[in-house]
Amino acid sequence: MTEQQKKLSGKTSISVIFPGDRANIVQRFLTTTRTADEFASYFTEDASFRFANAPTVVGRKAIQESSVAFRQKLKSVTHDIKSMWEMGDIVVCEMEVTYTRHDGKVVTLPCTDIIRMKGELFSDLRVYMDISPVFAP
Repeated sequence: MTEQQKKLSGKTSISVIFPGDRANIVQRFLTTTRTADEFASYFTEDASFRFANAPTVVGRKAIQESSVAFRQKLKSVTHDIKSMWEMGDIVVCEMEVTYTRHDGKVVTLPCTDIIRMKGELFSDLRVYMDISPVFAP
């Protein structure tokens, strides 16, 4: 394992990785972001964000507001990165996301994110997953 891979592995169980500076940013975003303001700070002012089959949200402020609304529905969210690939300005991340609801129910789901970047910020984030089990009775 290279030093770069050791840095990325942190609290995750990465099995395949093609690391780079942008992959490091995505890993930090997924494992250390705790507030809606921190979440939004990773995006360009004109970024777009699409979570599953929800409508696309455009602009940093709108992304921050959607993050506030989503986070209020849950007690916590954690990401276990399985694989990550960096190709130019695109990072693809395969992971398992664990959601803890306010009633204590815990649901872990597979997820893949595709992140397009401008410099060190996200210009587009698309989350591919079926979140419906999290909100099922």
